[in-house]
Amino acid sequence: QGPSAASFCHELSAMFEISGLFGTCCGEPGNVGDSPGDLQVIGSARAPVGTNFSGLNTADPKDVRVEEQGAVSRDFVLEVHSATLDRSFAKVGWMDPYALITADMLGCGWVEVDKTKPDKSAHKKPKWDMQHVFQSGKLPKSIMIAVWDKNNFHKDVFCGAVTIPCSEDMGALDAKEFTLTKKGKSTGIVRLTLKALVPTTGAVPQSATAAFRQEGRQNTLGGEIDQIIAWAEGTHNDVQVTLQENADHPEGTPDEEEGAVLARMQTTGGGSAGPLMGSWKCVDTFGLEDFLKASGVGVFQRKVAMAARWPAWDWSNEGAHILFINHSAIGDLKEEIPLNKEYAFKDGHKNDFKCTAEWTKTEDGGCLKIDRKGKVGDYIEERTVKGNKLEFVLTHSNGVKWGRTFERE
Repeated sequence: QGPSAASFCHELSAMFEISGLFGTCCGEPGNVGDSPGDLQVIGSARAPVGTNFSGLNTADPKDVRVEEQGAVSRDFVLEVHSATLDRSFAKVGWMDPYALITADMLGCGWVEVDKTKPDKSAHKKPKWDMQHVFQSGKLPKSIMIAVWDKNNFHKDVFCGAVTIPCSEDMGALDAKEFTLTKKGKSTGIVRLTLKALVPTTGAVPQSATAAFRQEGRQNTLGGEIDQIIAWAEGTHNDVQVTLQENADHPEGTPDEEEGAVLARMQTTGGGSAGPLMGSWKCVDTFGLEDFLKASGVGVFQRKVAMAARWPAWDWSNEGAHILFINHSAIGDLKEEIPLNKEYAFKDGHKNDFKCTAEWTKTEDGGCLKIDRKGKVGDYIEERTVKGNKLEFVLTHSNGVKWGRTFERE
């Protein structure tokens, strides 16, 4: 801005997928580009280096964006703490990394709003502890944090970026780790604090989803969704989140390629659920936002879920069970699935479920159906294979459903 019942239920319950949040409001989006110091972009207008946009006026009544009826404008605080890079982006010597912050402001598109100082010789572990405050009425639609290596002899080198959706009901995410990506590949993590503060008091409001859960009316959303929501609420701190890359993320130059892509595990057909075996790539997600709304999930958590990177799946036969690996936005989630017998499963909130799985063969593929029953709710996952297409549908006991479409890799 993604996954399966157990795995899908894993990925969505710890992180909340996000999609299509990074459009612009006017003109072209700001291009961070290979040389961040050359130009700053506001919509289709370009301003000279050094122009200060911190006082940009988006507080005009006609420009103030209100997410929901009765929403209160809040100060939005961003703290950029540090980063950890997986490799060096300098051909010689130690890196001097800095973070560039751009924001998608209503009516103005992408603008540069702040920048940290380079952390001299910090190399792969820079620390900044910089704070930027967006005043009440100036909440951005999304923010992008891009890490660069400062170079005095040629263009600064792009190391990776993450784009994060913003919402007035997001509450606080303290020192959360977000995955930095470059050309679709992870290059490290950045640690951020995000807070939407109530005016005058400076207090952090409780998210709508957290309040809903405290009232005891929140049923399970399915493994992956539960984990994503828990992460977005600040209660699931042992994972990192990978969001979809913004189309405006810097690309870098050809000689900055990160090396060969790790080979996906090789699997073959045959055995139980043979047509399902192999590697699958998600190409579409449907019904997720309506599913989350019907489940009482807040605006920010819905945005995060919609913006999360879509998953890839691997299936293989492992003797007495099927091994399912969900390469999700919060990491690899694994489930061992025995057919035609009851087995135990825990979702992202450690809720216990009793599950049964069965495979039904068809002329052009087949369907794997998993029925999960627990005290917090029941749901059914169906994965239907037709040739080189796979459709996943999760149906909650309340009748609401969502799903994904995959293609064989």
